[in-house]
Amino acid sequence: MQRLNSQVSLSCAECDMRKKLKYRCMECKVTICENCKEMHSNFQPNLIHTVLSFDDITSYNCTENQIRKMPCKKHVTKQYSSFCQTCKFLICENCYAEGHSYHIKIDIDQFLQENFISEDKNRKPTFRRMSSNDTLSTDCPDDDDDDDGTLSPVSHSASAGSLFMRRTVEIKVIKSFNTKLPAINCIEIVNEEEAIIFHYEGDIFKIRLIPTLITNRLRHIDEIRGLTPADIAVNSVGDIYFICKTDNCIKLVKKNNHNKIQVSSLPKPFTLEPLCIHCETDHDSIIWIGLAEFGANYKHTCNSSRQIVSILSNGNLCNIFEYSDENQPLFTLPWRITSNEGRIYVIDRKNESTGTVVALNKYGNMKWRYSDLHPSLSQRPFLPSDVVVTKSTNIIVLDSANNALHILSYDGNLILQQSLESFEIEYPISMKFDASNCLWIGSGFNGIADSKAKLYKFQITGI
Repeated sequence: MQRLNSQVSLSCAECDMRKKLKYRCMECKVTICENCKEMHSNFQPNLIHTVLSFDDITSYNCTENQIRKMPCKKHVTKQYSSFCQTCKFLICENCYAEGHSYHIKIDIDQFLQENFISEDKNRKPTFRRMSSNDTLSTDCPDDDDDDDGTLSPVSHSASAGSLFMRRTVEIKVIKSFNTKLPAINCIEIVNEEEAIIFHYEGDIFKIRLIPTLITNRLRHIDEIRGLTPADIAVNSVGDIYFICKTDNCIKLVKKNNHNKIQVSSLPKPFTLEPLCIHCETDHDSIIWIGLAEFGANYKHTCNSSRQIVSILSNGNLCNIFEYSDENQPLFTLPWRITSNEGRIYVIDRKNESTGTVVALNKYGNMKWRYSDLHPSLSQRPFLPSDVVVTKSTNIIVLDSANNALHILSYDGNLILQQSLESFEIEYPISMKFDASNCLWIGSGFNGIADSKAKLYKFQITGI
């Protein structure tokens, strides 16, 4: 059986002492000393939390049997029968009938098999901190407690809580390049010399990031036509994952031993429509996907489901993030995803002309939401189209409507808003950092027939 991570924190969460550490709150993901156990358990928000001793946690059969015998906290005469992967907690038959019938669930035997008995050492733990409504989850062994989601999320705007830089930030274009595409809807850097670009009409191109001398055009070294991609992601070895709009599956594009391109479909662990995709840089086998019900628009109904999920490269489902701790939807329509050092950043489109940026920690708890620019900074509503993270963990958001970059701190405060008008970029919609820390920005369709999108290479210093 797998061992639960019972000693993540090195000090008591209540008194900060490092002695007599004997207990673990399974909901709060914190370690508690012997003296503070009662105080933690009797605190009003924690009354229904499960506090276990280290002996109980490390006694695997005891913990598994305890879970099987636990009465439902909402329906005390019922025992848990399933694990709701949408809400991330155990449910009984009554819970399922009352509010989980449209959610993804697994039988409790499968839940226990996968999370307490499995010998698969490569499997990433799947749970975030639970809501106060129900039950038990497990920790990632390599997770730190500095970002455990215990702080309330913060909403940020340029007119509230902004922190502007006192040091000089320099942004300059190194070069601009012509392409064959009408728009560059996504950029993925493969290595120092190669990148993947695509547009929604159906072609994926691998380009060499060294232009030809005569035409100043980035040479296409591979072309994959007719795949109708909605979004793409590239892992560390250059394999391409993309969302196919034809069958709404995740496809894998890679070369076989004979250097021939092969396209295959990943197993489909969800019943929703995939909208965006991202491969983690820290954990190459983890793939994040934004989902919504088929035919979704910007309105929420009782049948709406707007999620981001993570899966392994073999298609196994890991995480599902959909609701906040207050049981409110986290997303209206997930548009882009990126990640960095345990944080997940999601562009959430509110309608066709506005959106926000949502920062989540590794448990799916919202840390902040950035939106609503002050009229003095922007003429049009904030329309984020792509997001990247700098080496110093600042966040750069591309605002297509205002032709600008928004540089945010790790805490979601606006550091700098930089217009791109002076660089003569028309409708920027995609961007990515390369290995040399240069920022590549791709332009979108400007409404002119037969127009060709450009790719710009920027150097940014001071952040």
